Amino acid sequence: MYLEPAQKPISELFPIETKISYVIPPYQRGYSWNVDNIEELFNDIVNEDENYYIGNLLVTKEQAASDKDTAEIYSVVDGQQRLTTIALFFLAIYENLESKRLNEPEKFSKAERKIYHLEDAIEQKLRLDGKPRLKLLEHDAEVFENYLGVLDQKEKAKYGTRAFAKRYKFITELIDDNFSELSDLQNFYTKLNSLTLLRITMIDLVDAFTVFSSLNAKGLPLTLIDLLKSTFIKATVGEIDTREASDLWDKLISMFVSGDSQAKSTAITQFLLNNYDTFISDKTSSITKMKALKKYQAVFENKGYKYIYELIDHAQLFSVISPVVDTDPNIAFSSDVMRCANDLMKLDASQSYPLMMFLLKHLRDGKIQEQTVVSSLKLLTKFYVRRNIVLKPKASNIRAALLNVVRETEHSSNFDQDVMEKVYGTIQNISVPDDEFRVALNDAVYEISPRTVRFILINLERKHGHYFNKQNKDTLDDYEVSKGKKQMPRWSLEHILPESPNLKNGWPEMISPENVDEARTTQDKYMHKLGNLTLTGYNSEMSDRSFEFKRDFTASDGKTPAGIQTPLYINQSIPEKGQNVSDKKGWTPADIDRRTSILSDMVLEDFSL
Repeated sequence: MYLEPAQKPISELFPIETKISYVIPPYQRGYSWNVDNIEELFNDIVNEDENYYIGNLLVTKEQAASDKDTAEIYSVVDGQQRLTTIALFFLAIYENLESKRLNEPEKFSKAERKIYHLEDAIEQKLRLDGKPRLKLLEHDAEVFENYLGVLDQKEKAKYGTRAFAKRYKFITELIDDNFSELSDLQNFYTKLNSLTLLRITMIDLVDAFTVFSSLNAKGLPLTLIDLLKSTFIKATVGEIDTREASDLWDKLISMFVSGDSQAKSTAITQFLLNNYDTFISDKTSSITKMKALKKYQAVFENKGYKYIYELIDHAQLFSVISPVVDTDPNIAFSSDVMRCANDLMKLDASQSYPLMMFLLKHLRDGKIQEQTVVSSLKLLTKFYVRRNIVLKPKASNIRAALLNVVRETEHSSNFDQDVMEKVYGTIQNISVPDDEFRVALNDAVYEISPRTVRFILINLERKHGHYFNKQNKDTLDDYEVSKGKKQMPRWSLEHILPESPNLKNGWPEMISPENVDEARTTQDKYMHKLGNLTLTGYNSEMSDRSFEFKRDFTASDGKTPAGIQTPLYINQSIPEKGQNVSDKKGWTPADIDRRTSILSDMVLEDFSL
């Protein structure tokens, strides 16, 4: 097996002079990072030092450079999400510079105008011989290559319904909102160029997949908590014996072990960062991974080895709110508190972890009433439903605002009242208004956040429906083991108009009767709307089948409706008023718009602040 590892900065991976290009092979999925993934990388670039290491880039060499005019072409096996995001960062910097140059030329000094030379460098980074240096998959490439037209002063086409276009819009907003000064933008460009990846080059694709599997499935890297072990052991010298110290350390580590699996390194790091922000820091800004080690070393030096007891205690609280850590059986909160915490886990509310840990600790210590905690968690749930659909505010702004609640109430003498007022006021202040929420609900919501859409539909069903009762158990939260031994939800989201790229079974004629060649465009616009989605336990069976098949599909007994005639409350809006689902003959864009409006009104009411 030939393997060539080399540590490379982005400046060499996206070079100005040498001929290097990358292609995303057809077996890969498309660009799939969500806004939180993008913002996390953005914040790391801003907050960490230059030469920050961001992971591995596994490639196979498709074409070697035989002379100075021949390009080296690499096929990306692992790392395409980071690589694509970095390319989009460069393009957004270019657009920001171009906008400033055209709209505010008089604002900048001669020295500052030199920064505009970055535009030439960015163009060379993104294109090679007039073509994209990074060749994406067809659906993404169409948008990316069109957007690269700005390098030639061409106007961008409108791809508002495409996920790729939405993610790039988010990136441009990050750049525009954070870098009003040219010097700050240049500093970000410099740090972006200095990001470091370990590029592992393989000749054989089979060998590349072997390495990929090894990197992603075997063992775990050293975590922040592993590196802290020596600090803890040092603090125990002369205080307790080696056996007791080892037992204490193992007790902390065991909090992050599920069954026979190894410790979840990501969860451990996430816990330590949130613990520091919540209970140690006096700031509203978050500690970074690179700086956390020194900070925790200082804590152990100051508090001694007994600080391990606080970490164990706080890890129990973290187990209640983290979806990847089993809840500690020794922790006891009411069913209402646990239900609220579980709801927030489903909504990926990680920016609220400090506030949640803060509330749970004070509830367990008897300093706050349960109703205050339950009310606060329910407010957070409503906020996150709205935020996950609109994608505003940005994750870092949410975290800062909720950390501010902790900072302003941690020494309160009237705890319940102050916490409730501060939580409510903060959420009202940072949440988007109803009209903006409504606009987003009428967009392609599934593409924005499938998990949140599933949460919304389940909540609508539970609040308004009567399908589940004593004789028909509510199984909406149940999971079952799939063929691959992976836990999958029993009820999943179903697209009535299928999302399959090759429509058949009468769908093209149904959604675009005047011109079936336009069916794909119509499908792109409507398939991910709220009105086209329902819940089913038979998603794979219905797949891209015809509307009639989905309407009349039954369970294995041949009688019980299991398709869109399943008597769920959310299915009552599939037919027009006065009709039954069984009478519905077809499913058109007008139907999807009508049902989207009905469901959006209900969501606005149920998740009102």
